Amino acid sequence: MPILVDKEKRLPAGWRRVRLEEVCNIVGGTTPDTGKSDYWNGDIVWITPIDLGKNSEVTISSSGRRITIDGMRSCGIDILPVDTVIMSSRAPIGYISVAGVPFCTNQGCKSFIPSPSINSLFLYWALKRAVSDIQSLGIGATFSEVSKSSLQKFEIPLPPLPEQQRIAAILNEQMAVVDKARAAAQERLEAVKALPFSLIRESLICGRRDRRQLGDCLIEVRNGVGKEWPKYPVLGATREGLALAKEPVGKTPERYKVADPVTVFYNPMRILLGSISIVDIGDETGITSPDYVVLKGREGILDTRWFYHWFRSPEGAHLINSLSRGAVRERILFNRLASISTDGYSPKDFAPQP
Repeated sequence: MPILVDKEKRLPAGWRRVRLEEVCNIVGGTTPDTGKSDYWNGDIVWITPIDLGKNSEVTISSSGRRITIDGMRSCGIDILPVDTVIMSSRAPIGYISVAGVPFCTNQGCKSFIPSPSINSLFLYWALKRAVSDIQSLGIGATFSEVSKSSLQKFEIPLPPLPEQQRIAAILNEQMAVVDKARAAAQERLEAVKALPFSLIRESLICGRRDRRQLGDCLIEVRNGVGKEWPKYPVLGATREGLALAKEPVGKTPERYKVADPVTVFYNPMRILLGSISIVDIGDETGITSPDYVVLKGREGILDTRWFYHWFRSPEGAHLINSLSRGAVRERILFNRLASISTDGYSPKDFAPQP
């Protein structure tokens, strides 16, 4: 027997299709006057779509902001009970959790107070299963929102209560296994991310070093690609590294710079956010914005891949911060990277001999 049944499939014996208004009371939320301090920093959990989006568990028991009794009363709303299912109904539609504490919400949420005929965890999983269908109900010019009336008429398959409890228990058990695997995978990922930094640090401490200015061991790529620009993908630098640029080429595409293996480039306006990338061995040659700084290590002096990992390491971050201290979104162009030092920190490189 399937855990949850698709709308097109025949229901198993004993199951029926019900509208949500038949099995729960759907309640909207609101926001107390933000200009009145007496309404805020109270004891009542006040949940928003942001809180739901940040919550990785089935149950939610805290929120970024809390309201007072006076704040709640000013809006004419009531505290909703534990085991209510909460869903973000706009910006975006579809974050879902089960309340672990009494709470209120803002107007970006709809709350489903289950009747005795439906298990709250089964309702949670049924709504999770139907998120894409619920999202399709959203309307609005500024942002998409699903209305209370649309949700009241929305249908879900409903088995007898004991079967609901059995299904919810199975899904919760499976989710616990998934969460455990996800946590283990995240630990391994963090370890993998930390490995280059550890190796860089080890090479700085244990390796033989030749102290040089960064400008002496890096070459800046300045020339534009010219008329051949349509042949290449447009590359961007992100917090995660190399990615295709979200925006198409600008008005002067011939000025875009070639980034071939092995080349490092970064956004001089967003470098503090980690916008540093490398076109590595095996990557496709591309072009990147003429506003970006594009670099290669000088042959025989600095390995470009080593420099990339160092630049993204805590040591590189220290250099970036030292060059930007006291500045508001100051650009870190090649000449600053190559020559400027502050507060006793010198960009004399840490390059090991090849």
